[in-house]
Amino acid sequence: MFFLLLSLSAFASDELDLSAIEALEKELPSTEYSGRTDEIEQRRSLTRYTHPYKKTSIKSILASGTEHGHVKAGRYLIRIEDNKAVELTEPFYGKFFKLQDDLGFKYVQSNDGSCVYKLKTEFFNSIEKEMELYVPPLKYTPAPTNIVRAEYDKKLILLPEATLLVGMVQGSYMKDLFNDDTASSGVSNQYGFHVAVDWNIPLKAGLVFHYEKSSYDLRGGGNVYYSCPSLGPQFKTKDLDFWGAPIRFQTQFRVSPFARASAETTQGNVDFKFNSADLLVGAEHPIKNRMGEFVLGLYFQSQWLNIKDQPEIVSINASNETNKSFGLSFAQVFE
Repeated sequence: MFFLLLSLSAFASDELDLSAIEALEKELPSTEYSGRTDEIEQRRSLTRYTHPYKKTSIKSILASGTEHGHVKAGRYLIRIEDNKAVELTEPFYGKFFKLQDDLGFKYVQSNDGSCVYKLKTEFFNSIEKEMELYVPPLKYTPAPTNIVRAEYDKKLILLPEATLLVGMVQGSYMKDLFNDDTASSGVSNQYGFHVAVDWNIPLKAGLVFHYEKSSYDLRGGGNVYYSCPSLGPQFKTKDLDFWGAPIRFQTQFRVSPFARASAETTQGNVDFKFNSADLLVGAEHPIKNRMGEFVLGLYFQSQWLNIKDQPEIVSINASNETNKSFGLSFAQVFE
């Protein structure tokens, strides 16, 4: 220790040449500040950095698109309307909007596309990757195209139809009744009103009402006038395609206890009353129009007559003779 002190005393006593250091110090800029210290404190306060604040709008969140996600049971959803927390009692899978708000909430998409709830982002687990794991098969068998599905009508629709039938009559019964070959032919007009159901069953059912007027010539300038209102069921097929045109078939069976025939003969006027039964078959071609369908058709009809309440004695060779008529039909179906 003694020798160390002697060495330091000797070093301090020697004169050192510091001229070079002093010259270098004069060339350096001055760092002295003569201002006030309160200015330094004010400048330090102005240099503080403020983080920017960006608010995320609900409009931009709803426009950001959705992704599939999962939330565990026991987590809480926050109702946006009143900030009330709703606990999930079971795991929740649904769609969430991709963009979260500035407070770290993820928004849940409802079934109708609206947004009612939100939850903390840390509770949200995306399952988009899991949903992309499905790989379509390399080979598969297409489903058959002729699948038969059971269809039924939810309500019953009735289609009204007005019809006119014009044709010729082969009056075998009238010829036999009046014993006159001239009455073997005549003309017939029928005015009808039909009601048919519109359903998916191929065979459509309905009800028809016809009023028929027929006339026959007799020898000596006489005439027979036949009239009859009749009622009965009707059945029509669905429209079938024949060379690009829709065609359907119909049949109807009508009965009436009110058939009458008035005859002007050379021996005087005679009246007859009958029970009638008419079987009609036909083919129709519907044409669409503003009111529904205009229908053109061909028909054939067989008519059985049974005389009744007849005070006079008549001679009929064959009571099973029928009157047969055929012609054109015109109808308008209202839809």
